[in-house]
Amino acid sequence: MAPPATMQLKARLPENEEVARALHEKRLAMREQPAGFKEHLDRTFGKAYRNVCASTEPIRTLKDFSKINGVGPWLIRCMKGFFAESSKDLSPTKCNVAGENGKKPRGPKRCVPKKNNAASGFPGKETPVELNCQIAQPLPPCQGTFELQSSGKTDSVGFNMPDKDTVLVDHSILAMPPRQSSEEFLEAYEVVLILDDRENFGPRSRKVASRKFADNISSQFNVSVEVKRLPIGDGIWIVRHRKFLTEYVLDFIVERKNIADLGSSIRDNRYKDQKSRLQNCGLRKLIYLVEGDPNTANGSVASIKTACFTTELSEGFDVLRTSGYADTQRTYGYLTQSIIDYYSTNFCILSKSASICPTYDEFEEKCRNLQKKTVSQIFALQLMQVPQVTEKVALAVIEFYPTLFSLARAYSMLEGDTRAQEEMLKNKSKVINAGASRNIFKLVWGDGCSLQA
Repeated sequence: MAPPATMQLKARLPENEEVARALHEKRLAMREQPAGFKEHLDRTFGKAYRNVCASTEPIRTLKDFSKINGVGPWLIRCMKGFFAESSKDLSPTKCNVAGENGKKPRGPKRCVPKKNNAASGFPGKETPVELNCQIAQPLPPCQGTFELQSSGKTDSVGFNMPDKDTVLVDHSILAMPPRQSSEEFLEAYEVVLILDDRENFGPRSRKVASRKFADNISSQFNVSVEVKRLPIGDGIWIVRHRKFLTEYVLDFIVERKNIADLGSSIRDNRYKDQKSRLQNCGLRKLIYLVEGDPNTANGSVASIKTACFTTELSEGFDVLRTSGYADTQRTYGYLTQSIIDYYSTNFCILSKSASICPTYDEFEEKCRNLQKKTVSQIFALQLMQVPQVTEKVALAVIEFYPTLFSLARAYSMLEGDTRAQEEMLKNKSKVINAGASRNIFKLVWGDGCSLQA
């Protein structure tokens, strides 16, 4: 293992420079111990160092240090001598805290959303955003790193990774880029965050704003960021071979929506089409990044929260929430660092058992094919404009009647029996409820003037 890199990051707050330097020097000192220095401990030091540098709060005491994301009991013991004072209780924050009477609860309590958080996990106007239930301790938006769960270990998790035993036998695990002989991940590849050049990150022209946004991430987090036209999504991660320059697409893709855009895409059903394309693009970790406070969306608060709730629980996306451009910028940076850590850790272990990442050209070709809509897909999108017709209902309809003509022909066979026509689709599938069945009939065969929401 190569020696730890020299200090490259500058602490955001000048008062945290000494803590960062002490942490780095401790890392170097422990490496020189006769017993050696385990690789996972070196990574632990690296993650803590990055988060100390990124902290927006001064770190004056050991208790302050214990609140840094990625800092656990072992690091607290290592750094105890650096701080002049420490509190008695340095354990990480837990959900089951002592009650107002000072007594501890009899047993552990589950982490459940507070009443003002709504089912979607969105906070009230003054409640810190929680990224998801896998976070080890509640944090403000994107403060700290998103460490990926791997090999049965759970840290500050942004995603649900399979454990080590499952990974070795499960062919649905994250794909890996090809590995030659005994090369290490970062020896062979450079990880690059690619942002779509059509993204709007400010009042200036999109191209200028996207480039500035990318440069900020690159300089702040010391990662490679590029801007180009993506065939799908708003952000992906690739690896570029350092010698052959071949590009492979990693198993992560982001669709970013600010609150206003999300509200309008829900109203015209664009967001369903976009999610469908993402689900079929071949990448496994689908991230839906929602930017802004839904409570400010006039007339769309309920629909936005419901959409995020179903996107995460029913459709397999990881929904992340950010407060604005700066918060989104930090989120991209932390995600990139965590993705680098995940592949660095698992590249040697899983390269033989995992599927191979597609090249960028293969990914682009697959996405182009997704844009070629069939008549049935267009019909399904038309059906989803009908009240009470969800995506599942539309798919159930086109399973029996793949075109508008075939459905109209079926209605014509029941001409004269309006009730049978209204209930025809309901009787075909349990997925199609009576209201949706009646509304589709009225649109296709009736006057379409009395559709019921």
